[in-house]
Amino acid sequence: MIAIMMSSSYAETAANLSKTNLSQPAALMSNPTSTNYSSWGGSSLQGSWQPSTDLNELDLPNLRGQGLSFDEQYQNKLLGAWSLQNINKSAKMEHDPWIQETLKNMTWRLNAQARQQAPLALVIIDNPSINAFAAPGGVIGLNTGTILAANSMDELASVVAHEVAHISQRHYESGADERKKALLMQIGGMLAAIAASAVDGDAAAAVMAGSQTATMNSSMAFSRSNEREADRVGMQIMNQAGYNPRAMPSFFATMDQKTQLNQVENRFLPSFVRSHPLSNERLSESQSRAQRYPALSLAQQQRHQALFDLLYWRVQSTGKHASQTALTSAAKRSLGAKIALMHWYGEQQRFDEANALMSELSALAPAQVQALEPLLSITYSQILSEQNKWQQAAEILARQQRLYPERRDLRLYLAEALTNNNQPTQAQALLKPLTEQQPSDRYAWQSLQLANEKIAKTTTSATLANIATINALRYRSHDQLWSGRYDSALTSLAQAKQLINNLPASQGSSTTPLLASVNQEINAVKTAKDFKP
Repeated sequence: MIAIMMSSSYAETAANLSKTNLSQPAALMSNPTSTNYSSWGGSSLQGSWQPSTDLNELDLPNLRGQGLSFDEQYQNKLLGAWSLQNINKSAKMEHDPWIQETLKNMTWRLNAQARQQAPLALVIIDNPSINAFAAPGGVIGLNTGTILAANSMDELASVVAHEVAHISQRHYESGADERKKALLMQIGGMLAAIAASAVDGDAAAAVMAGSQTATMNSSMAFSRSNEREADRVGMQIMNQAGYNPRAMPSFFATMDQKTQLNQVENRFLPSFVRSHPLSNERLSESQSRAQRYPALSLAQQQRHQALFDLLYWRVQSTGKHASQTALTSAAKRSLGAKIALMHWYGEQQRFDEANALMSELSALAPAQVQALEPLLSITYSQILSEQNKWQQAAEILARQQRLYPERRDLRLYLAEALTNNNQPTQAQALLKPLTEQQPSDRYAWQSLQLANEKIAKTTTSATLANIATINALRYRSHDQLWSGRYDSALTSLAQAKQLINNLPASQGSSTTPLLASVNQEINAVKTAKDFKP
């Protein structure tokens, strides 16, 4: 549930976000994991057992007579986009495509059990605090600290399933005008807390602790009721998606331990506990309910733990949370840590040591190597890229992309290699479907901008160079739009429009569709800029 924070003016809260100096606090280390990969064969999360009917059927809200009108749906969509744009502006994100793909697959799988509409976006915030949230319109957020605090993929899934349940049960959208006003305050508080925590997590906690007091008395009963419902529905969602519902009370127990420890040490509570109040009754109820679900098979547990091992150490590596000593020690018992250590060696330009680890991993049994893909190939391609061996990197990634053409991460990594290997047109062909599927995909827009800048610099055709420059400006404006930089986006589009108007008259007919696209994009940015919740 979104963290609640009082503010004197909702518009003031949003305005203040852009003034915040966002620097990242020191990263926190978590306990390393170890995994035996020898029996991890398939990729399916579904088991052979069938849960009982009453556990398998989701108790979703009755929408009869409560359906949203077209205008309400449109406003809800704008609210979701506005929330996403301001979150992108306010927080430091974890943009690693493999991490995003792994967590997105889990989130979309969970969401599909309860909702027909896909989430608007999953945002992964590079922050060591433990927190997760959801916003109307289907924005789901997760801190990297939550990943590092979890002990398994199932515990992580329990957090996301809980947030999906909040959305599916319409805890943020239905109700009286007073509830809707509270919703706006919740979103404002969430955005302000994200911005503040990027500067100083304890300072943000202090602000929230003081500001919650005035509202918690009136909303606590509502919060407890909805939290228990999100627990119950979240377990059903997990069960149907092939995850272990027993992991939810397990993660609650971890949070409870941290809560007690922080109270003893007079420290602030984890963000997730503050926004998702944990009572003894709720803990007991979740533990009792979880026991009704059958345990996962050994094969399922191994698959989940193997993937979590890769995810955990990838987050440690990309977020600069783990030292060489920690990675070297963990690599003795964890293949995920070994790949992370290889990635670390590559970043440190210690290529002989990185290549030695790659040889060691490649010598594993074929089934074990396959279980590490595509992350193993991605990591090795990054080591080659560090040496400007873009052709070799592209060849390795292309082999994986042919095997998994649907994966966003492989398209992004391969597009980067192709662009740097003077093949920007091929890169553009890989990237455009991504922006069509997910218009808020900032990484894809940035990659498209770079590809078109490369085309403009390398082509011998003046016409093509002009078109590529215009498109680079357009794609830059999309990235600026989804990071809440509306004025910058309008400036980029104004520059693109001016270039179109300056093209020779002989090209007039060919630029008409391009001009129409730019005008449409200008209107979209203005609509986003003018939107006031």
